[in-house]
Amino acid sequence: MRASGAVWRLMTALVAMAVAAGCSGSLPGVDLPPAREVQPAREFPDLRDYRGIVDCRPGESGVPQAKLADLAHDAQIDFICLTDHARPGSSDYGIGGFTGETLIVPGASFPAGATGAEIVGLNIHDPIDPNAPPPAIVEAIHRQNGVAVAVAPSRFGSANDYALADAMEVYNLRKAWASENPATMYMRAMFFDAGHFFSDLDLRSEGNLAKYDQMAAGARVTLLAGMGGEENLSVLGAKVGTFQQLFQVFTTHVLAPEREIDPIVDALKRGHSYVSFDILGYVPDFAFYGRSAGAKVMMGEEATFSPDVKLEVELPDSADQIAILRDGAPVASAEMAASFEFQPKAPGAYRAEAYRHGRPWIMSNPIYLR
Repeated sequence: MRASGAVWRLMTALVAMAVAAGCSGSLPGVDLPPAREVQPAREFPDLRDYRGIVDCRPGESGVPQAKLADLAHDAQIDFICLTDHARPGSSDYGIGGFTGETLIVPGASFPAGATGAEIVGLNIHDPIDPNAPPPAIVEAIHRQNGVAVAVAPSRFGSANDYALADAMEVYNLRKAWASENPATMYMRAMFFDAGHFFSDLDLRSEGNLAKYDQMAAGARVTLLAGMGGEENLSVLGAKVGTFQQLFQVFTTHVLAPEREIDPIVDALKRGHSYVSFDILGYVPDFAFYGRSAGAKVMMGEEATFSPDVKLEVELPDSADQIAILRDGAPVASAEMAASFEFQPKAPGAYRAEAYRHGRPWIMSNPIYLR
């Protein structure tokens, strides 16, 4: 009995140590710099590289805008696009402009059926009927000069529902979380540190990316990542999935001339942006651009295909792999590299992905060679 008691005490101690090392209440540990210094965009020094969160829904968990802005500032986030669920007849889309030191872009989300697909409107101001069909919602967003985003494109009943959207979320943290087994998530939160816990989420939705690449092959559409609301999984009295933690997982970088609503929204619409999963390594800047006869073209832009066009990738640090994709299909790659140059052989929508530990670290918007 004494031996059995000793074994039990040892097991209890080991469990307690594992729980103490878990992610309850801890931060993922992204290596942020001591202070936020906005970087000039690589290869395009007239622009600045701003870190932001798109499709953020604080209303679901009752987080006031002022508190959200403070959490964003602590995480060195430059802007947030609000997208709480729209209510009939309401234009309460958040207060646009600066809240504290964080730029807030107003917006809302609208359901597109019962499958989890949604249309998000960025920088909208007037009421939109949330019960309208998705194409009508997109049209109403455009009438206000807003940006229409298709959320979870693989869940739409028809491509016609988002055919005129300006952007697509190829990743949504809320939906990635919801796809996991709750019991498994609880155990992972108990025993894994926050970095391990969040990086184990599915960071690459093949279905969404397939829909995106299919659309981008024939039209210019922005690739985005969305957040959603807090999760607040309760583990031994602590919360996992708070905005304080989620703001460390990934960011959408926008290359814009200044940090104001109109330039930020315009850059998002034009695809002058990329996604970085900072949980795999902090990303201060990144470049994917085309070069031909001395001229450069940036992400989101279109250029005429010619045999002398070269596509170039520049990372802030080495990746395990850099991949170039044409219309969604890999066409070239480099291993253990911080830069890569590729000469395309045919027209297409070309985008870049960088990987660490088998997971996407950086995902660019396309350069369209027509």
